[in-house]
Amino acid sequence: MTERQVRRNEALRDSWFDAAHQILATEGYGGLKLAPLCKRLGVTTGSFYHSFDNWQDFTDSLLANWLRERTELLAEIARQDPDPIKRLQLLISNVVAFNHRAEAAIRVWAGVDDKVGAIQRKVDEGRYAAALEALEALVGPDLAPGFAVWGLSTAVGYELLSDAHPPERLQWALGRLLENVEAAAKR
Repeated sequence: MTERQVRRNEALRDSWFDAAHQILATEGYGGLKLAPLCKRLGVTTGSFYHSFDNWQDFTDSLLANWLRERTELLAEIARQDPDPIKRLQLLISNVVAFNHRAEAAIRVWAGVDDKVGAIQRKVDEGRYAAALEALEALVGPDLAPGFAVWGLSTAVGYELLSDAHPPERLQWALGRLLENVEAAAKR
């Protein structure tokens, strides 16, 4: 496969993942099926099998992509800034921009599928670790875990409430957390 073909296939796979996140956000994990996915993209199942071997390959790839794009890559980008406040601000702005209804649907799915649950735990652990690393640089190892749990709990709680509240509320809540972190860092 040429480099161009690889890029084109990656872009096609990304379109499948985007459509899956839209379905998760609107219909929950129970609505994530091949026919609605193909309909949303306006393609046949043949197109699906051009990108994935089978449904399990698709769901495994979807979850691996979610872990990579929404946790690991975000943490890597944040680590590039030496200023821990700026790292936290970057993490917060990205968390606020997540598709929270899709995130909540994946969390529900994780409750009934052990494989999904294992990925969900990796996501939570990765997000916690990314926040903890920046927080330890500001408030030390004694206070940082509490602030990291506070932030993660706020984000997870918002996922479950996101259909009734705009993302500005999450931004506000995480902003108050950051203010408390900055105050603790000055002590």
